[in-house]
Amino acid sequence: MKIKVYSPLNPLLKKYIECIYILTHKPEEKHTKYITFPSIFTIVSVSEKSKTINKGNKLIIGQCDENKIETHLVSDFNKPVHIQYEGKINEITILFKPLAINSFLEHELNHYNTSNFSEFLPFEDYRKVMIEILSLQNDIEKIQAVERYWLSKLIGFKHNFLENIMSEMMCKKNDALTITELCKKNAISRTTLNKHFARHICKTPSQFKKILRFRNAVNKYSSNNTKSNLTGIAYDVDYFDQSHMTREFKSVTGLSPKVFFEKTTALEKKQIHWLFL
Repeated sequence: MKIKVYSPLNPLLKKYIECIYILTHKPEEKHTKYITFPSIFTIVSVSEKSKTINKGNKLIIGQCDENKIETHLVSDFNKPVHIQYEGKINEITILFKPLAINSFLEHELNHYNTSNFSEFLPFEDYRKVMIEILSLQNDIEKIQAVERYWLSKLIGFKHNFLENIMSEMMCKKNDALTITELCKKNAISRTTLNKHFARHICKTPSQFKKILRFRNAVNKYSSNNTKSNLTGIAYDVDYFDQSHMTREFKSVTGLSPKVFFEKTTALEKKQIHWLFL
């Protein structure tokens, strides 16, 4: 299996998209298996001539020449998912930054989120254009075409408080604020915040904060010269202590931090961490 990760080429899209990757799996390759872990990003994926079998926490993605395209949205998984690729696969996946995909959609995000792995057809021309893009042979041309398409759908998104709260949660100097404190600071109730998170992020604030802490710890470890100092990382990213980090890592990944970091592979640009089986 080959995977190539790109940062957005268009400067405007850097505000909305963390990265785009192109995945290819050749028919002669053995089945590729890996585990992926919860993310703060909203994930949009398209693949050519494939069919996915969903078995709860396991997805088997196989070649299916009769099926021109598959389109998927992933925005609310909170546990590890086992992925298996079989046969020839040609896939493009976009990782939208938290809340960012709402700037392109006519409806609220939860309108499209019908399951953990929803079919995603947000626009009338989406299927047709994605088939055309997947047929391109050059990777850079694919990325450029994907970016042009999404730029053509950019309509913006304004919200009375959600953008501010999201910014505060993501900002390191405010990462110690509890959700109750964030609600008080923004003069809203916890119930109201939960409702708007469900509409536009498809996670609860508590789920998002747990995954955010986990991802911050992963990023800290990846960039830290003293990688063995898990206690220091725990305090740096808003865990109470190393025991708190261990509990939450096991909740999110099924693994302790030590085992997670030993076994996972950071792909290009390090936004993606998979455990290959």
